[in-house]
Amino acid sequence: MLLKNLPLLSVLSDDQFAALLPSTQRRTYLARSLILRSGENAEGLYLILSGHVRVLIDSVDSREFIVEVLGPNQFFGEMGLLDGGPCCVTVESQERCEILYMPRKRLLECLQQNAGAAMLLLRSTLARLTDAHRKIEGLAMMTVYGRVARVLLENGHETNCEWRVELGTEQIAAMVGASREMVSRVLKEMSETGTIRRDKRKLVVLDRTAVAAGERRTTGAGKPANGIRACYG
Repeated sequence: MLLKNLPLLSVLSDDQFAALLPSTQRRTYLARSLILRSGENAEGLYLILSGHVRVLIDSVDSREFIVEVLGPNQFFGEMGLLDGGPCCVTVESQERCEILYMPRKRLLECLQQNAGAAMLLLRSTLARLTDAHRKIEGLAMMTVYGRVARVLLENGHETNCEWRVELGTEQIAAMVGASREMVSRVLKEMSETGTIRRDKRKLVVLDRTAVAAGERRTTGAGKPANGIRACYG
């Protein structure tokens, strides 16, 4: 992979890229490896070259909540990069990942000299915050059925005219802030009504219109499920 072609690095001048490159590190993480722990200082920016990572926060009952799954060309650790403070999320690899680590001091020097790179980082950060707030709002206002429906719609892909979702019940539960048992009941209800079917460990959505209608189920006013903290970065 040509690093200079990565979105964040492509906006650097040749001199800035040459100055940054010697301080970068390629790091490899096996599946389910801890990359960043909540409360630790990021000390730099992590750019994903291959694989996926899960961004997690903890609920008040010690249950993990998956805020987002990030993949190639996306990055994390930007909050600590900008303010030097501790990270308020935990990041772990979902499968084997290759990460490009860029130390804070050297990267900030590049950003201070390149407004385009700074704006790209800022826009990406704001977009991620907006998405996180939307998810927190969903936890507060939507039923578990609605939250599961949203996950199925947003995390599938079209294969042979079928909408396939490669998520297990445990992972869906962590993404919607509900118990595994509750999610299993929702999936069973969807299966019984012909909305979805199981294909081994995967889910196939048979009626996306019905799933979309289920996504609009709301509980009225409420607090984020299980005391999830609206913290992301």
